[in-house]
Amino acid sequence: MTFSHKPDDDPQTSPSEPVIITRSGHPISRKNIDPNAVKILYRLKNSGFTAYLAGGAVRDMLLGDTPADFDIVTNATPRQVKRLFRNSRIIGRRFRLVHIFFHDRLHTTPQIFEIATFRRPFTLEQDDAESIKEQPELANNLFGTPQEDASRRDFTINALFYNIADFSVIDHVNGLSDLDNQIIRIIGDPDVRFAEDPVRILRALEFACRLNFSIEDETIRGCQAQAHALSEVPASRLREELKGLYSKKTTAALLEMGNHYQINQYWLPEEIAANCAEAIPVIKQIEDFFPTADNSKELEKMLVAALIMPGIFKKFPLSDNVRLNLVQEFVEESLKPVNQRFNLPRFQRHAIKDIYSLLYRLGRGDKRVKKLVSRDHFFAALFFYTTINNQTAEKPDHFSFWQRQSESLNRNSRAKGLDYSRLFAGN
Repeated sequence: MTFSHKPDDDPQTSPSEPVIITRSGHPISRKNIDPNAVKILYRLKNSGFTAYLAGGAVRDMLLGDTPADFDIVTNATPRQVKRLFRNSRIIGRRFRLVHIFFHDRLHTTPQIFEIATFRRPFTLEQDDAESIKEQPELANNLFGTPQEDASRRDFTINALFYNIADFSVIDHVNGLSDLDNQIIRIIGDPDVRFAEDPVRILRALEFACRLNFSIEDETIRGCQAQAHALSEVPASRLREELKGLYSKKTTAALLEMGNHYQINQYWLPEEIAANCAEAIPVIKQIEDFFPTADNSKELEKMLVAALIMPGIFKKFPLSDNVRLNLVQEFVEESLKPVNQRFNLPRFQRHAIKDIYSLLYRLGRGDKRVKKLVSRDHFFAALFFYTTINNQTAEKPDHFSFWQRQSESLNRNSRAKGLDYSRLFAGN
């Protein structure tokens, strides 16, 4: 993919004039944009406002992918947007945004589109510094120009705009050049930008893994220099980032990259970070086996169970005839630091304890098929059981027993979509 433009000599310096790619120079078509997003863009435009698609949607369509979300930016204020759309509400305190809701037959759940007003960065030299001292939330709600808005975004490839007025792509930060060269680059001073929001460190790794891009040298240096700040990120935000990883199947790749750049120890519990390399092969198996459309709750419990697995097995080898209450107590103890870092719900902690209880029953040769299969988390336990044994040349006798049972389990399974035979594929 190459766009017909001449990038600025210094990719870290925003060009004085934006690079504009006309419709003939890029692959984005309104056919690829959600019809309801198009409606919003046109209503803003026809009401006299500037209206752009922004961020990941533009990036993904330029790469030939289908966007998951369509975020829109405009020079209309949140109140002006609210007056234009009855099906909307203003949300947020830190960032004042408008959510526009659509209910139609094509979607089982309401569609939500996020509309933001162009913002400018806050500096102490600005005249409104005194007002911000009294109302700190104003620092993130200073309305500005498209160029100022682009400069506030995280990475250059996420700061591109699509203009509905003439179907052009607008680039204020040399994001097209980085997209061409497959580079992840932070906008502005890496130390400052990562200190502002340390979660950007994880996002830099995520984009590099998901898009198969490289991270620019100064950007990765900033990631490493500011990685310590990840330990102060609220648990709720880290859990959202983790959810974004396993829903896009990039968890294993990010953990590998985090190990390489020595970042994992700052956002994962200490023991999990230390044993991360041993958990990665199992996480890869999870990502390969379960579809991304799977329930995110299912993927979350599987991923967390895999993260604590090396520590559990070092304490209690799976083949040992260990007392199950001791295993459950140790699993609960292992989950405490996970809960502190990711605010894991109680039902997920109970699910993971149940998975390990079943896994150790399988490990010691329990063959009570009806009793085990009736448990809610049996399929997850059997997945781990087969994954672990597939890594060994000599398998226990009870492995072949469950392999023989897999066909009948498929026929009699009460849960839809569980393919027991696939767990034993290749054996």
